[in-house]
Amino acid sequence: MGKRGKSRKSKNNNNAWSYEEHAARLSKRVEKQKQKQDQDQQQQLETEQQDEVKNGETSKKRKRGYERSIHLSHDSYEKKEESKLRLHISKIKREIQSLRNRLTKWDEVEEQSSYRKKLAEEEKKRKELEDKKSGDFVKAEKRGRLGPETWKLRGAARPAWEVYDFDTRYVCPHLKAHEDAKNKARRVINAFHYCKGWFGRIEVENQTKGKKNVSELLLSVCREFLSASMQAALLNLEAKKFKSAREIFLELIELEGHTSLNTLTNARCRLMRMYMNANRPDSARRLWERLPSDCSSVWIRYSAALLEFVSWNILGEDGSTKQAAEALLVEAIRSNLYCAFYIAFHETFQKVMEYTDEVEDAEDGTLEQAIEYCNSEEMGSWVGTEGAVQWIRQVLVMALNQTLKNQSNGLLPEEIDWERKLSNIEAENENKSILEDNEITNNDDSLEPDILMFAGMFRTAIDMLCDAGELKFVEEESFDENDDIDESSDETSFDTK
Repeated sequence: MGKRGKSRKSKNNNNAWSYEEHAARLSKRVEKQKQKQDQDQQQQLETEQQDEVKNGETSKKRKRGYERSIHLSHDSYEKKEESKLRLHISKIKREIQSLRNRLTKWDEVEEQSSYRKKLAEEEKKRKELEDKKSGDFVKAEKRGRLGPETWKLRGAARPAWEVYDFDTRYVCPHLKAHEDAKNKARRVINAFHYCKGWFGRIEVENQTKGKKNVSELLLSVCREFLSASMQAALLNLEAKKFKSAREIFLELIELEGHTSLNTLTNARCRLMRMYMNANRPDSARRLWERLPSDCSSVWIRYSAALLEFVSWNILGEDGSTKQAAEALLVEAIRSNLYCAFYIAFHETFQKVMEYTDEVEDAEDGTLEQAIEYCNSEEMGSWVGTEGAVQWIRQVLVMALNQTLKNQSNGLLPEEIDWERKLSNIEAENENKSILEDNEITNNDDSLEPDILMFAGMFRTAIDMLCDAGELKFVEEESFDENDDIDESSDETSFDTK
């Protein structure tokens, strides 16, 4: 048998455990259990506190991560706008390339055939849509089996006239394809070379040159190409891709002709604006020198006058004189008199004129184009150039107060008669408004800017200038390049009551 362990009370010890010993032993055991429970509770509290700290740090990290993701996200407003612009440019490029391929190899027969098919399909769809709306639409019956006359026989079943060349009705497919290719080669033209200089329009001078065989379909496709190219250039301008925009503008100017006055696009004006904003005076000078002298666009004429003034009065370049600058300014005033008044007294006109942002792409020589020009970035160029506004003001006021015997700048009284020109505009638009009132029109979005309203504002501004004595010439002092010019005060030559 194995040995048993010795107990605390050996057999030789006859004394049994007392009550105090049992109580002490029990109290020790209870204290140990209580200490263990306290330790467990303390450990649990520490664990919970650590978890709370970790959760707080995690939430802060998550918050910082969310903020960082917002700043670095590709879906911000600017990124979305850039992506939209890039997609629009890619789309319009594909459209331009498709039109370019058609115009480079223009076949009138094939184009007319495809155009007729397209019109037939559109007419068919339109009739079906009308029948569905009216309720008279009847579903077409299923077509049955076609007759023998529609069969296409193959191999030995073909008739003899399709196979054997000794038959008088036999047509060699290779010779026929060759003849079709030769006929197509005679018909195909390159519209970019054929219509260069009058792209998208027909003029009388072109008919005398033997270029009158231009169909309306070709003209419509040419206009579509011009419109798409202009849209691509403006999108590139918005994306600040100036090189691509410049190439497109130059191509449009070349197609429409440098000497042409009746252009379909405003590529010249847009290119001049781009040159002025980019501070490229040499490029701007080359542009207006290639254009005809009777071009009446304010974007061209007034920009040329401003650049010549800077070259003569500020930079002092060789070849630039006061007479050359005043000659360009006189041509600009003749092209658009309203713009001269607006620039010379821009502070008064800006107080009177309202709703100027409604005018876009106005015609040359009109009051609307003067308003558009003077409310664009070009006005900042005039105001920011030292002495430019005072120069144009002095030339204009001297012309207003001159007599037939004293015509120093070459402007005739009828050329600066703003009241007569403004009255003609008001009379024309009043008659037009009466005709439009007699017609019932439900489309309010197609309304043009109110010309009568702008004419009234212009007249109000001139009346304010007359009441203030701004249009009266006080001293006959010529503008000299050595004179000290102060934009803030006009007391040198004008009465500013």
